[in-house]
Amino acid sequence: MECRLLNELTRNIEIALREDEAFRDHTSVACLERSPGVATLFLKENGMIAGLPFLELIAYAVDPSIQVRLMREEGMKGIPGAVAELVGPIHGLLAMERTAINFVQHATSIASETARYVEAAQGFCDILDTRKTLPGHRYLQKYAVKIGGGKNHRFHLADQILIKDNHLIHLSIAEAIRRAREHFPGKWIQVEVEDEKMFEEAVNACPDAILLDNMDPKQIRSFVVRNPKKIYLEASGGIELKNIRSYAETGVNGISVGKLTHSVRAIDMSLKIRRT
Repeated sequence: MECRLLNELTRNIEIALREDEAFRDHTSVACLERSPGVATLFLKENGMIAGLPFLELIAYAVDPSIQVRLMREEGMKGIPGAVAELVGPIHGLLAMERTAINFVQHATSIASETARYVEAAQGFCDILDTRKTLPGHRYLQKYAVKIGGGKNHRFHLADQILIKDNHLIHLSIAEAIRRAREHFPGKWIQVEVEDEKMFEEAVNACPDAILLDNMDPKQIRSFVVRNPKKIYLEASGGIELKNIRSYAETGVNGISVGKLTHSVRAIDMSLKIRRT
């Protein structure tokens, strides 16, 4: 696990446990004696498993004595059944229950949805994520996209240069690209276009990539054949699972899908605890 992802997850886990008052579980104190137990995490529908490495981080944050036994591999397409076992004090298992489910469930949901888009695109192009992420969870979400077979677009505003309509209030596309190169030599530059005129201007300025925003497959195909400089072309806007194949077949290099992170459907998962 890369350092930045580890740091972000550690911070998010601390916030989640504090938010849940994990160390002040009045129900468990009132109802259960202190004893060892085993918690089993279940996948309850077909999906691509993601987030299993998070379990050890959560367990360590709650009680370092809790042991994690993985029963599936990260990135495995799975059918309903046991995914992992957690062994340790029963109060600790209950303290981490909701946080563990939330993190693994969310990562699994994103990886599963991404895998569906990748499969539908049939290898014609990259499936990309966006910055349309839940506040504070971008690194987790982008990690899950990669597990699902997708590729990460820029992580933050300092990562790459993306010139959009709001940056062109006082500038032409050519001038915006020139200034970007002047200020940040060697930085990847992408420009968003909405029509034929903007596309022609962008091609002439030769950025690294052009984002074709809210266009139908016919429009996109016409731009693909008029891309002599082989600039990376990305399609975005209104692209869903039901129509992604028609966009992928246009010849674009990548398709970005905000739905992968901002409104993915939650995969059903649960955790059951028993005494030992």
